Amino acid sequence: MCRLGARMPKIDMDDTIAAIATPLGEGGIAVIRVSGRGAFEVVQPFFRSPKAEKVADCSANTIHWGKFTDLQGELVDQVLLSVFREPHSYTGQDVIEISCHGGLAVTKRILNLLLENGVRSAEPGEFTRRAFLNGKLDLTQAEAVLDLIRAKSGRSLDIAVRQLSGALSRSLKTLKDELLRLLAHLEAYIDFPEEDLEVNVNESIQEQFVAIREKISSLVAGFERNLLVREGLLITIAGKPNVGKSSLFNALLERDRALVSDIPHTTRDHLEEALEIRGFYVRLRDTAGLISTPEHPLDKLGMERTLQAVRESHAVLFVVDGAAALGEADRDVFRKIPKEKRIIVLMNKADLPMKMEAEALAALTGNRDWIRISSKTREGLKELEQRIAGFLGPETSEEGEQITRMRHKVAAEAALEALARAEGSFRERASFEFVTVDLRAALDALKELTGEIYSEDLLDVIFSEFCIGK
Repeated sequence: MCRLGARMPKIDMDDTIAAIATPLGEGGIAVIRVSGRGAFEVVQPFFRSPKAEKVADCSANTIHWGKFTDLQGELVDQVLLSVFREPHSYTGQDVIEISCHGGLAVTKRILNLLLENGVRSAEPGEFTRRAFLNGKLDLTQAEAVLDLIRAKSGRSLDIAVRQLSGALSRSLKTLKDELLRLLAHLEAYIDFPEEDLEVNVNESIQEQFVAIREKISSLVAGFERNLLVREGLLITIAGKPNVGKSSLFNALLERDRALVSDIPHTTRDHLEEALEIRGFYVRLRDTAGLISTPEHPLDKLGMERTLQAVRESHAVLFVVDGAAALGEADRDVFRKIPKEKRIIVLMNKADLPMKMEAEALAALTGNRDWIRISSKTREGLKELEQRIAGFLGPETSEEGEQITRMRHKVAAEAALEALARAEGSFRERASFEFVTVDLRAALDALKELTGEIYSEDLLDVIFSEFCIGK
């Protein structure tokens, strides 16, 4: 159903379009969505109501039971027809949603009958694109629709819901209003040059520059963290053979996903699984144990893949065997972890007598805090989960301002750069014409973020990520 990266052809946004809005396959219910000026007329020939009412006469925001037939009157399915009238619908147009039984054959049959009656098949994201063009959503809210559908954790869902509800839009509106007020003040002095700029007014304008800059900087600063919350934190488990990496992998997943054995080099390729930790989406990798001089070609290949996994990761769980003394093999593994990586040090096998010296481990890891764990008894795993969640922020959050996409960051940085130029010109007492030009550039950058200024190419890129039917 999804066609990623496809360029949307030039289309008439007033066409009547239809698509299946629910996943294909067996289910209790499926929904076929129809939108456009002719939505009521194209559905009418196929819908038989017990009261013989016409679809065009149905009240807005009502649901009607009836039979969906072909043009010869043969029954296709019993359906519920949901009626929405413009402008009070998702797309801002007349919309019909046909709820039928969730089978592949019946769903496709209903859609095909509509397409044979002059309805056009919707392009990816075209319903939401119409919602944006008809002023039902701004561009950040439209993107939040996709984030909401793709949310894989409670926290990514929270961000998407806040953005869809307009939290980011309201923050950006406040920033735009503040820029407009600042611009108006400066343009007033341009229009009346005989008036001197008083010291207190000068200071007030400087304070406005600082306040706006700090708010935009805060948005940019939170981008990397918010991106990880949305796309997931990639964590690799690394250590020498037989320190319990696969056992830890299984313990965190709470199921036997990786093969566990006392035989060294049981794991020769990395495994990756997704899980939710304290509301955050995490991608966890189990890897082959690292050794200094692999002899078997498969062991060598496993080492290379492990090192690649470590390089790709946002964080590394460095695991040592607490029931054995710290050895050169452990030191060799730690030296292979890039210094810039976030590292959590784990002393495994806490259920066995401890033989590792904490001082030696601290000396190796740069006095990093370590956690004593047992994959067998689950000792220390809650603390480990808390440390992992700590990479992404507090467990509860009241933030309303979130930027989660590179497009957001680029636009916010452009606004910040233009604002910095304007502020610099103001401080240097340059002509206000120079200041206002950059202020308008900052304002335009924020308008691009919300979609008040856009290009068709930008919309093509954004909505091509959507599935057909949304």
